[in-house]
Amino acid sequence: MKILKLLLGLAMALASSAALAETRIVLLVDEYKAIRNFPLIVAERLGYLKGDGIVVTAVNLRDDIPTAQMLDDGRVDAVMAYYHHNIVNQSEGREFQAIATLGVTPGAKVLVANHARDKYRTAADLKGARIIAGGAGSSKTAVANYLLIAGGHKIGDYTRIANESKDRIAASLRAGEADLVIAPTPDAGYYEAQGVATVFADLTSVAGTRKHFGTVFPSSTIYMKTARVQSNPEIAQLLATAFVRALRFINTHTAEEVAALIPNEIAGRDRAAYLKVLKEEIPMFETDGRMPPEAAEKEWRVLADFNPKYRAVDVARTYTNRFVDAALAAPR
Repeated sequence: MKILKLLLGLAMALASSAALAETRIVLLVDEYKAIRNFPLIVAERLGYLKGDGIVVTAVNLRDDIPTAQMLDDGRVDAVMAYYHHNIVNQSEGREFQAIATLGVTPGAKVLVANHARDKYRTAADLKGARIIAGGAGSSKTAVANYLLIAGGHKIGDYTRIANESKDRIAASLRAGEADLVIAPTPDAGYYEAQGVATVFADLTSVAGTRKHFGTVFPSSTIYMKTARVQSNPEIAQLLATAFVRALRFINTHTAEEVAALIPNEIAGRDRAAYLKVLKEEIPMFETDGRMPPEAAEKEWRVLADFNPKYRAVDVARTYTNRFVDAALAAPR
């Protein structure tokens, strides 16, 4: 009995020691189940987010505390969200840095209402258009602004309408209260199915984004507080390596193979419907994880045209390719 107690005590001590040795990284994500965040699920399911005593825990965004505050005060180590937040935050005195760029398209379609199809055929026609987008600093609004500039207009040459529920948006398009809507996957399919709008610009693929914007559009990224990147480069390296591996898997396997990794609690009961949406979203991630400098520069310029406070932002400080480059150079 004494020997048994001694062995049990030793086992508990070893377990406690192992737990203390384990380093946990907290990654905040803007809605874990959203289709745009499926690379996170891929990285988790393939075991890329743990190793060498480090485990990454993904947690959902909280509504009561701003993301920037949680990253700034150390409650979370990194955030999975759109790149433009780094530009916005630097303009407000916070230094954040994207360490991996996952998405290089908006992952959205721009739809034109049936009543306005003849009036708005290309970006050159958009002056005076009423476009349903998001808030002033949202990615949807950035897409609308891109299109106006691409068409040779000023950002003030259109009317931005606040985003609402899908049913209300469909009603506005049907009633002639709005001309176009920025619709991320899978919302675009809903408006088409309702018979109220058709595709004006497909920005889900790299080719479509280059066609309409002239370059790709940095969207989903993993970013950290710059000081944290500098003091704990091993955290940045682990995250960058994990998502480089996830991107590599996504771009070298079929949509069916990717979908097989997604658990039912995320994909839902209708696996066929999820696969259909996933096929539309996968082209957003046709990249190796590096931030294209010219695309970051273009996104900053569009934001600065919209709000002069962004003009002082140093774009080079909003991202780094150092960790992705190291991951790409490592033996597979």
